[in-house]
Amino acid sequence: MGAGTSVGKYFRDFSAALGLPFHNYTGVLIGATAIPVWNENVKTLPIHFGMSGVSSSVAILELLGHRNPALNMLGIGAAAVETWEGVHLESTTKPVLRPLKRGLSGWMTRAGGVLSGPVPLVLRIAGGLSKSHKMRRGGGMVEHCGLPADPLWMDAGGARSARDWRLPLEIPEESGGGFQTAITANQAQMRDAS
Repeated sequence: MGAGTSVGKYFRDFSAALGLPFHNYTGVLIGATAIPVWNENVKTLPIHFGMSGVSSSVAILELLGHRNPALNMLGIGAAAVETWEGVHLESTTKPVLRPLKRGLSGWMTRAGGVLSGPVPLVLRIAGGLSKSHKMRRGGGMVEHCGLPADPLWMDAGGARSARDWRLPLEIPEESGGGFQTAITANQAQMRDAS
Protein backbone atom coordinates (compact mmCIF):
# COMPACT_ATOMS: atom_id res chain seq x y z
CA MET A 1 0.00 0.00 0.00
CA GLY A 2 1.62 3.22 -1.18
CA ALA A 3 1.52 6.72 0.23
CA GLY A 4 -0.83 7.80 -2.57
CA THR A 5 -3.40 5.22 -1.51
CA SER A 6 -3.41 6.32 2.13
CA VAL A 7 -3.61 10.01 1.14
CA GLY A 8 -6.54 9.18 -1.16
CA LYS A 9 -8.32 7.36 1.66
CA TYR A 10 -7.72 10.31 3.99
CA PHE A 11 -9.28 12.77 1.53
CA ARG A 12 -12.16 10.38 0.81
CA ASP A 13 -12.95 10.08 4.52
CA PHE A 14 -12.52 13.82 5.04
CA SER A 15 -14.87 14.70 2.18
CA ALA A 16 -17.43 12.14 3.38
CA ALA A 17 -17.32 13.60 6.89
CA LEU A 18 -17.90 17.13 5.59
CA GLY A 19 -20.25 16.20 2.75
CA LEU A 20 -22.71 14.30 4.89
CA PRO A 21 -23.89 17.20 7.05
CA PHE A 22 -23.61 19.87 4.34
CA HIS A 23 -24.88 18.15 1.18
CA ASN A 24 -28.29 19.79 1.46
CA TYR A 25 -27.18 23.16 2.76
CA THR A 26 -28.27 24.99 -0.40
CA GLY A 27 -31.87 24.09 0.46
CA VAL A 28 -31.42 25.42 3.98
CA LEU A 29 -29.96 28.71 2.74
CA ILE A 30 -32.60 29.51 0.16
CA GLY A 31 -35.40 28.36 2.49
CA ALA A 32 -34.35 30.83 5.18
CA THR A 33 -35.26 33.89 3.14
CA ALA A 34 -38.04 36.40 2.67
CA ILE A 35 -38.84 35.16 -0.85
CA PRO A 36 -42.26 33.58 -0.29
CA VAL A 37 -42.02 30.50 -2.53
CA TRP A 38 -38.75 29.45 -0.92
CA ASN A 39 -39.74 30.32 2.63
CA GLU A 40 -42.98 28.33 2.35
CA ASN A 41 -40.94 25.21 1.52
CA VAL A 42 -38.22 25.68 4.13
CA LYS A 43 -38.94 22.26 5.67
CA THR A 44 -38.77 20.27 2.42
CA LEU A 45 -36.14 22.15 0.39
CA PRO A 46 -33.13 20.64 2.22
CA ILE A 47 -34.54 17.14 1.70
CA HIS A 48 -35.26 17.91 -1.96
CA PHE A 49 -31.74 19.24 -2.58
CA GLY A 50 -30.22 16.31 -0.69
CA MET A 51 -32.11 13.75 -2.76
CA SER A 52 -31.21 15.61 -5.93
CA GLY A 53 -27.54 15.25 -4.97
CA VAL A 54 -27.94 11.55 -4.14
CA SER A 55 -29.68 10.80 -7.43
CA SER A 56 -27.04 12.70 -9.41
CA SER A 57 -24.22 10.86 -7.64
CA VAL A 58 -25.87 7.49 -8.22
CA ALA A 59 -26.49 8.35 -11.86
CA ILE A 60 -22.86 9.35 -12.46
CA LEU A 61 -21.56 6.15 -10.86
CA GLU A 62 -23.95 3.99 -12.89
CA LEU A 63 -23.13 5.80 -16.12
CA LEU A 64 -19.44 5.13 -15.38
CA GLY A 65 -20.23 1.41 -15.33
CA HIS A 66 -20.84 0.53 -11.68
CA ARG A 67 -23.62 -2.07 -11.46
CA ASN A 68 -24.08 -2.50 -7.76
CA PRO A 69 -27.70 -3.23 -6.73
CA ALA A 70 -27.21 -0.94 -3.72
CA LEU A 71 -26.75 1.99 -6.11
CA ASN A 72 -30.08 1.17 -7.72
CA MET A 73 -31.72 1.05 -4.29
CA LEU A 74 -30.27 4.49 -3.47
CA GLY A 75 -31.59 5.75 -6.81
CA ILE A 76 -35.02 4.28 -6.11
CA GLY A 77 -35.08 5.93 -2.68
CA ALA A 78 -34.05 9.32 -4.07
CA ALA A 79 -36.57 9.11 -6.94
CA ALA A 80 -39.32 8.09 -4.49
CA VAL A 81 -38.63 11.12 -2.29
CA GLU A 82 -38.54 13.38 -5.37
CA THR A 83 -41.89 11.90 -6.47
CA TRP A 84 -43.35 12.54 -3.01
CA GLU A 85 -42.09 16.14 -3.14
CA GLY A 86 -43.80 16.63 -6.50
CA VAL A 87 -47.10 15.19 -5.24
CA HIS A 88 -46.82 17.37 -2.12
CA LEU A 89 -46.27 20.54 -4.16
CA GLU A 90 -49.05 19.73 -6.62
CA SER A 91 -51.56 18.96 -3.86
CA THR A 92 -50.83 22.21 -1.99
CA THR A 93 -53.01 25.08 -3.21
CA LYS A 94 -51.42 28.02 -1.38
CA PRO A 95 -51.05 31.19 -3.49
CA VAL A 96 -47.40 31.41 -2.48
CA LEU A 97 -46.67 28.35 -4.66
CA ARG A 98 -47.91 29.99 -7.89
CA PRO A 99 -44.38 30.40 -9.34
CA LEU A 100 -43.98 26.62 -9.15
CA LYS A 101 -47.22 26.03 -11.05
CA ARG A 102 -47.69 28.90 -13.51
CA GLY A 103 -45.75 30.47 -16.32
CA LEU A 104 -42.33 29.44 -17.57
CA SER A 105 -40.96 28.75 -14.08
CA GLY A 106 -43.98 26.51 -13.38
CA TRP A 107 -43.56 24.48 -16.56
CA MET A 108 -39.82 24.11 -15.98
CA THR A 109 -40.29 23.09 -12.34
CA ARG A 110 -42.95 20.53 -13.24
CA ALA A 111 -40.86 19.06 -16.08
CA GLY A 112 -37.86 18.85 -13.76
CA GLY A 113 -40.00 17.17 -11.13
CA VAL A 114 -41.25 14.51 -13.54
CA LEU A 115 -37.72 13.87 -14.84
CA SER A 116 -36.26 13.55 -11.35
CA GLY A 117 -39.10 11.63 -9.70
CA PRO A 118 -41.64 9.35 -11.39
CA VAL A 119 -39.77 8.62 -14.65
CA PRO A 120 -36.50 7.45 -13.01
CA LEU A 121 -38.50 5.68 -10.29
CA VAL A 122 -40.37 3.56 -12.84
CA LEU A 123 -37.22 2.87 -14.88
CA ARG A 124 -35.20 1.92 -11.79
CA ILE A 125 -37.89 -0.37 -10.36
CA ALA A 126 -38.41 -2.03 -13.76
CA GLY A 127 -34.64 -2.36 -14.20
CA GLY A 128 -34.28 -3.89 -10.74
CA LEU A 129 -37.09 -6.40 -11.31
CA SER A 130 -35.89 -7.42 -14.75
CA LYS A 131 -32.17 -7.19 -13.86
CA SER A 132 -31.81 -4.92 -16.88
CA HIS A 133 -28.81 -2.65 -16.56
CA LYS A 134 -30.02 -0.68 -19.58
CA MET A 135 -33.23 0.34 -17.81
CA ARG A 136 -31.31 1.32 -14.69
CA ARG A 137 -28.89 3.31 -16.81
CA GLY A 138 -31.88 4.94 -18.50
CA GLY A 139 -33.14 6.02 -15.10
CA GLY A 140 -29.70 7.39 -14.31
CA MET A 141 -29.50 9.26 -17.60
CA VAL A 142 -32.91 10.85 -17.05
CA GLU A 143 -31.89 11.90 -13.53
CA HIS A 144 -28.49 13.20 -14.56
CA CYS A 145 -29.46 14.82 -17.85
CA GLY A 146 -32.86 16.15 -16.76
CA LEU A 147 -33.49 19.64 -15.48
CA PRO A 148 -31.37 20.37 -12.38
CA ALA A 149 -33.25 21.41 -9.25
CA ASP A 150 -31.15 24.38 -8.11
CA PRO A 151 -31.70 26.66 -11.14
CA LEU A 152 -35.40 25.77 -11.27
CA TRP A 153 -35.97 26.84 -7.67
CA MET A 154 -33.86 29.95 -8.23
CA ASP A 155 -35.99 30.83 -11.27
CA ALA A 156 -39.20 30.29 -9.31
CA GLY A 157 -37.87 32.60 -6.59
CA GLY A 158 -37.15 35.28 -9.17
CA ALA A 159 -40.59 35.11 -10.76
CA ARG A 160 -42.68 38.26 -10.43
CA SER A 161 -45.40 36.55 -8.39
CA ALA A 162 -42.75 35.24 -5.98
CA ARG A 163 -42.06 38.81 -4.89
CA ASP A 164 -45.62 39.58 -3.80
CA TRP A 165 -45.10 41.26 -0.43
CA ARG A 166 -48.62 40.33 0.72
CA LEU A 167 -47.94 36.58 0.77
CA PRO A 168 -45.45 36.26 3.66
CA LEU A 169 -47.51 38.73 5.70
CA GLU A 170 -50.73 36.85 4.83
CA ILE A 171 -52.45 40.06 3.72
CA PRO A 172 -55.37 39.39 1.35
CA GLU A 173 -55.41 41.12 -2.00
CA GLU A 174 -57.72 44.11 -1.96
CA SER A 175 -60.18 44.85 -4.70
CA GLY A 176 -60.48 48.44 -5.79
CA GLY A 177 -58.21 50.93 -4.01
CA GLY A 178 -55.56 48.46 -2.86
CA PHE A 179 -53.17 49.81 -0.26
CA GLN A 180 -55.03 53.11 0.14
CA THR A 181 -58.28 51.23 0.89
CA ALA A 182 -56.50 49.27 3.63
CA ILE A 183 -55.18 52.48 5.21
CA THR A 184 -58.62 54.11 5.10
CA ALA A 185 -60.25 51.02 6.66
CA ASN A 186 -57.58 50.96 9.39
CA GLN A 187 -58.17 54.65 10.16
CA ALA A 188 -61.94 54.03 10.40
CA GLN A 189 -61.36 51.17 12.85
CA MET A 190 -59.14 53.39 14.99
CA ARG A 191 -61.83 56.13 15.09
CA ASP A 192 -64.50 53.59 16.08
CA ALA A 193 -62.30 52.19 18.86
CA SER A 194 -61.76 55.61 20.48
